[in-house]
Amino acid sequence: MKNVQILILTLFITSCATKPLSLEEVQESITVTETEQILYTLASDEMKGRESASGGYQMAADFVTNFFEENGIEPFYPAYKDSLQTKEVWSYNLVGSLGKFEQNQPTILIGAHLDHIGVKNENEEDPIFNGANDNASGSTAVLQIAKFLATKEWNQNVLVALFADEEKGLRGAAHLAQRLKEEGVSLAYMVNFEMLGAILTTGENQVYMTGYNLSDMPEKMNTYAPEFVQFLPEAKQYNLFRRSDNYSFYKIHNIPAQTLSTFDFKNYDYYHKAGDEAEKLDVVNMNKVISTSAYVLAKMLEDEVSISLLSDPLVTN
Repeated sequence: MKNVQILILTLFITSCATKPLSLEEVQESITVTETEQILYTLASDEMKGRESASGGYQMAADFVTNFFEENGIEPFYPAYKDSLQTKEVWSYNLVGSLGKFEQNQPTILIGAHLDHIGVKNENEEDPIFNGANDNASGSTAVLQIAKFLATKEWNQNVLVALFADEEKGLRGAAHLAQRLKEEGVSLAYMVNFEMLGAILTTGENQVYMTGYNLSDMPEKMNTYAPEFVQFLPEAKQYNLFRRSDNYSFYKIHNIPAQTLSTFDFKNYDYYHKAGDEAEKLDVVNMNKVISTSAYVLAKMLEDEVSISLLSDPLVTN
């Protein structure tokens, strides 16, 4: 009888250990309350619009660094900072690693730009361009996703990056992409997050992907969350594939590197305006998007999904 009890207990423990990841598990882990706290912190007046190399950007970077440290996200370099110089000004990306980095393993990169455009029109009543949607929302997504993924072990390397100088010509992402190339880091694919604070006009808890026809990434993601990733005609019309931080990783590494967003030119009126404040965003829907993104990425890592390029984005996207 005792042997039977031991066998039953062993089977129970084994089944728990191998229990497939569920969306419900992710949703319980990534809460609206914490998402709101991160968003409101990064988009606060105290951070003065997070212009690269400014005191406000430094405050945001300190917040991200503390978040990484508190949640077991290791610095990829000796420190989290990946410094770059533009003209006479130094700025820096922040790069973390989930677990020990193995040089011979494929590497997945998850990123978003942390910077915005800072303080403008100082004589105006509201001179601070807080950049809540652009891109405190995307930065919040990366932090929440990284926190969740850091609780698991993966057979691939996972890097997370918050980029500087997106608003000054995508320079932070370009710098990191080139540095990783020179260091021999083998990137498999890159997912970038940009402006997630409004509900996509196609429906709640949906995103569109830039360069939709570039790779089979939308198809692979929708396998785990049907209809989550949509095609947006305006993304092709305005060539958004080349207008965010994903592009440098495609160009330099020749890999699938694409952006997820909910800003569709119809659902948010405050792009690059002082009115881009946290209270304007739909945090509940934003949290759904973040949770679903975390789930999809976790399943892709769990199943060791490969993503393939399908076309030339300059022609088809």
